[in-house]
Amino acid sequence: MKAIKGMLLAVVMIFSTAAAAQTTIAGGEYWIDGAINARQALSSGASIDISALQPGLHTLTVRVKDSNGLWSNQVARIFFVSPPGRTDAASVTACEYWLDGVKKPAYTTLNIQTIDISSLTPGLHTIMVRVKDDLGIWSNQMSRTFFVSPSGRTDATSVTACEYWLDGVKKAEYTTLNSQVIDISGLAPGLHKVLVRVKDDLGIWSNQMSRTFFVSPSGRTDATSVTACEYWLDGVKKSEYTTLNSQVIDISDLTPGLHKVMVRVKDNLGVWNNQMIRTFFVAPKPQPQTVTLAKYMYWIDDDIANAVTGDITDDSGQLVIDMEALQLGDGDHTLTWLVGDSKGAWSEKVTVPIQTYVLGDANSDRQVNVTDIVATVNFIMNKPSTDFNFDAADVNKDSEVNVTDIVGMVNIIMKGGTQSVREAMSVLRRNGFIF
Repeated sequence: MKAIKGMLLAVVMIFSTAAAAQTTIAGGEYWIDGAINARQALSSGASIDISALQPGLHTLTVRVKDSNGLWSNQVARIFFVSPPGRTDAASVTACEYWLDGVKKPAYTTLNIQTIDISSLTPGLHTIMVRVKDDLGIWSNQMSRTFFVSPSGRTDATSVTACEYWLDGVKKAEYTTLNSQVIDISGLAPGLHKVLVRVKDDLGIWSNQMSRTFFVSPSGRTDATSVTACEYWLDGVKKSEYTTLNSQVIDISDLTPGLHKVMVRVKDNLGVWNNQMIRTFFVAPKPQPQTVTLAKYMYWIDDDIANAVTGDITDDSGQLVIDMEALQLGDGDHTLTWLVGDSKGAWSEKVTVPIQTYVLGDANSDRQVNVTDIVATVNFIMNKPSTDFNFDAADVNKDSEVNVTDIVGMVNIIMKGGTQSVREAMSVLRRNGFIF
């Protein structure tokens, strides 16, 4: 029987960590290639039968459940099933390549080969290469970009000039290239951008290099403490706190459903940070009961087999569920919940629709287009709209929203056609992000 061994490392670590922390693991389960409905039970040290899988890449997903009935996050790993009887390759037998997407001759004699690029026009080009082993299997393609110099051009030997822009406005050009000091005394406090390029002794300018920098208020020193905090609920500004012990935000007047909280803090220098945004769900209040509420249960979509259960430990009448921890895929989902009383009776189930964001959909309209770039530019300029979705705008998932996420949105928009791309570029130029 074929069995995954190395791939079980994550499972063993989960069970071992739980044992070290004196936490009881009640069980585990796994599924292959996303077939969650075909999941199988799993115990510590078990082997997984993969004899029925086709040769190639596959995915193993594992999760475990504790004695309280709570499931861990999923842990996924990719593994490769070799063809039957396959042994390790011992040598490379062939090589082939493409120039700018056009396939060229393949080599079977693999001494150092010279690739003829004499017919290529000056400029940037792409070469892709792959090799074949003695088992007849081709590798993935490796791609590299290279530059063909104009005819007769020799290598540059020195830099002869330098010029720069501040916030999109061209400033001085230097031909004396000792250390130069850029005057920023006329800039207002806040974020600014400097672009620099240099020219070589062949008269060719380099690409621009861009950096963002911050001009501190006059006489500013480093902040040493937080002095105030303020927040918004669904875009409506609420209290500002100056006493910063643990604060309780009153959500008793919110209607059941999804809501957004935005928070920012101020330091002892009077500077506010960027807003942090989180989405949370307020469950409908259960009907008044003559007995004590004791338990709750909820599940996502129709996955009742993996329902989450727990004890109700207060009498607030509200159940707040952390939607972030559920790690739902983009799209429409349903949340179904019910509560049980101290006599063992359960309420009728309640099902409500929930909707997760589309990556890049900064303005929460379920589309990714130039309006999302406008919303993101406004956020970066500290002018967020009330419907701004921080998580959707954070395209590269680095917990920040900046120009790299705008680049990611442009890449998403490019799938929608050249008109959308032209509109996106126009917005970026108007706001000084590209030139």
